[in-house]
Order: sequence, then C-alpha cells, then structure tokens
Amino acid sequence: MSTQFLSLSEIETQLCDIVVAELGVARHELRLDMSFVEDIGADSLDMVELLLAVEDVFQISLPDNDPDPVAKKVFTRSPFRVRDLAELVYLYQGTGAPKRTDWRGHVRVLEESGSSPFTHRDGRWNRSLGVNVPIFERLPSAGFYSQWRRVSDGMRCMQLPGGAVEIGCASGGNDEGPQHIVELDAFLIDAEPVSTTAFCRFLNSIDKPSSSFLSDWFVLGAKDKRAEHMLIRREADGYHPLPGTERWPMILVSWYGANAYSLWANGREWRHYRDEFGNREGSFLPSEAQWEYAARGMRYQPFPWGDAAATQEKMRFAQHRRGDVYRAETLPLADVNRMLGVSPFGLHHMAGNVWQWCRDWYDSAFHGKPEAITRNALNRKPTGVRSERGGSWIGTAELCRSSYRRGRPPLARGRCLGFRCIGSVGDEVR
Repeated sequence: MSTQFLSLSEIETQLCDIVVAELGVARHELRLDMSFVEDIGADSLDMVELLLAVEDVFQISLPDNDPDPVAKKVFTRSPFRVRDLAELVYLYQGTGAPKRTDWRGHVRVLEESGSSPFTHRDGRWNRSLGVNVPIFERLPSAGFYSQWRRVSDGMRCMQLPGGAVEIGCASGGNDEGPQHIVELDAFLIDAEPVSTTAFCRFLNSIDKPSSSFLSDWFVLGAKDKRAEHMLIRREADGYHPLPGTERWPMILVSWYGANAYSLWANGREWRHYRDEFGNREGSFLPSEAQWEYAARGMRYQPFPWGDAAATQEKMRFAQHRRGDVYRAETLPLADVNRMLGVSPFGLHHMAGNVWQWCRDWYDSAFHGKPEAITRNALNRKPTGVRSERGGSWIGTAELCRSSYRRGRPPLARGRCLGFRCIGSVGDEVR
C-alpha cells in the first residue's frame, strides 16, 4: 500500500469497507456513528480481528502495551464508534507494519498446568429445604487463609483479611493512577470464575425466569453470530453445559446475568439484579479495589505472581491468531480449576483466561477522586459502563496486568468475558 498520508475522510471510507468485510455489516446500513458493541454487536474477539485487519491494510501499529490514553480509548471510550477507530488510524499513520510477539506468528502450544478438584455443583439448589442453613460451610484452611464452600453452587471461597491495600499503578495508563491506599474490610471471594456447570445450576434452580430476564443475562438474538459459541443449552430437563465444557468459565454473560447469579448464590433475591443501589440486596460482584487486592495482594506488583514476565505456563493469554475459526467446544478456554493466573491467595485465573465483571461503574478518572480513598472504595456514580478486570485468552499480556482497567456496557457479552463472586463474612453464620 502507498505510504501517502491519508485524510480523515479517506480513512473513514476505507475503514467502512474493512468493517463490512470483517464484521458482516451491510454497507448500506453502516454509519460512522455506529458503536461497535451496542449497534454492531462486536465483542473482544471481533475487535481483535478487526484491529489486525486495520493494521494490515493501513500498515500501522495500534499500540496494545502503551499507556498512551488515546490508544486506551479503543477499549474504554463509551460508546466506541466507527469514527473513533478512524481517528486512531489517522493518529497512528506512519508507525509502520506491526511487530508483535502476540496475536501474530506461529500458534502457541498450550502448556500443561496442575488443577485443583472441581467442586462446582450441577443439578438444582432447593433453598427451601435449608432456609436456616448458613450460606457457607467451613473447609480446612489453605495456608494462612480460611477457606469456605458456598452451599448454593459448591464454589470454594477464600477469606481475605482486611487492611490497608495499595491500589493502582504509578506507571500505568492515566486511568490506573494515582497509586493510592484503600482500607478494605475482610471478605470472601471465589477461588475460580463461575463455570458453565454452576451457571446451569442457577438457571435450573430459580423459578421460571421470564424471557426478558434471560435476554438481559445471556440469550442472544437470532442473528447474533456469537450464538454458535454459547456453551450451555436448554434441554427438556433444564440447562446443561455442552459436553466437554463443564469446567469452562461461563462466557457470553452480561453484567446483569453475573449480578443475578451473585445474588442467587449468596441467598439473596436475584430478581433485583438491575436495581443494585435501590434495594438492600446490593451486589455480590467484587469491587475493583477488592478484585485488584485479590489478584496481587496488599502491595503493588504487575501480575499475581510478581514481576516475572507472563508465559503460557503462568496464564492463558494471546491464543488467538488472525483468521482462526472456532466451534464452541474448540474455544481455547482453560478449565476454571486449572492452576493458571494464581494469586498470592491461591485464586485461579486472576490474570488471563476470561475478563471478569466488577461491581463498579467504570470511570477513567476515578482513582483521582476523593471516593477512591474512602473505606471499601466503590464507584457508585452511573457512567453507562461497568468495570472489568483481568485480561483474557484473546489479548496480550499487557491487558492482563492486575492494575489494568477497562469497561463495557452492562448488557455487553463476550467470548472472553466471565465473572466471579464475593461473599459476606457475616454469612458464614447465617
């Protein structure tokens, strides 16, 4: 391609052609003000394919490991529209062909790693048979930390001590700083992301959720091509994971679906999944501060294991190569009980495998606000975008750093997006 400097309007025209080819949008329907997530229905996998195609056509390198706040807008501008990507292409003209170690080149060999016993329960939970039974049952301690099992879904949970926790990164992107201290109370957190098995147990245990609930949570539209990658199916006797995916994380689940599950799993009213701050049920998804503490401990380190570089032996990341096509059962997801992305508290997949929804509304400037240093800091001010943390099997190691922040609309779903829950220490004796 010519190295001629292109005007923004020329880039917009060429970019529209790429979007049509990569995302299957009809050319006569595509507009520059269409958002990739809300209007086109693209998820992270779609966006990676699109960005790689854009790099090839325009011979530019869109940074994936640069704290440049302009580049981070690809993931955090809400909503991110076709014209926004055209602006990035315009800004990065002349950067040359990509020189990546991730996303390009030979297919990676997936390294073997150990596993813990898979404790998630299938079937149904009949709470009425044990309304006075505590939500958690004690397990033998794991090192210095108390360990519990949630009776609703069988999830193993670690009790993290409270204290003064360092949050953020001084050298990260603008939304990762300033680095600051937050006082957190003790809390329980899931040792693993919620699996397809556990999510099916939730669906089979609740009282006939309406079609509007299911559409809010995970059911995709008839024309949504991601439906072929849904890992659970409804059968005559209820929901079941696809064979071979029983230990995989539940994906293609919205923030609303994750929140509904978190309420149900903790014995709360799951129907309040949208009304987070308008009722006493709240949410049992981790705050960003809780999640970051659980991922790396009380003091800053870039990854759960410390300063060492990321490898496939340590976490599941950068598995996708341009043009790869998957069936549901061939998605390169790791079992939730695989010992990958292990945090100092023994939690699995606190880096890589799947992004995880957090309770906060995402605000790129939140760390610099007074609310960020209050006890049990949580951004309660609606922004239209919920936070997610941890990186995934699709992206680069940079996105898997413990302090890396980004967000998506609460109705968004992705083939690399799941969740885990927290619990109240007081529920040990409920």
